[in-house]
Amino acid sequence: MKLSNRFNEADKIRIWVDHQYCVICKSNQNCSLHHIAGCKNVCDSSIYNSSMLCNNHHKEADGHNTSSELSKAYQDKLRLYTHNLIQKEGYTNTKLDEEYINKHRTS
Repeated sequence: MKLSNRFNEADKIRIWVDHQYCVICKSNQNCSLHHIAGCKNVCDSSIYNSSMLCNNHHKEADGHNTSSELSKAYQDKLRLYTHNLIQKEGYTNTKLDEEYINKHRTS
């Protein structure tokens, strides 16, 4: 499977290379990383703002990158999965990850 997107290659390898399936349907066909809350700043490419999704769910998720309550619930579901995976894998944060965490801690 080819991981294609704007995420740093090292970030993709550090966590998602071992979990190459859609977090929603568990398909391993045509998956790519999705920016959960969009990508407005450099730190938004942190692994904490990503989930692996198949093409169908990626299109659906892109439709949820708005400020509505439904979108927030959808994003929270993806974010929770990612955070649980990061903790399970014992992932070591990069400077970019720390920037993302600090940005969202104060907002």
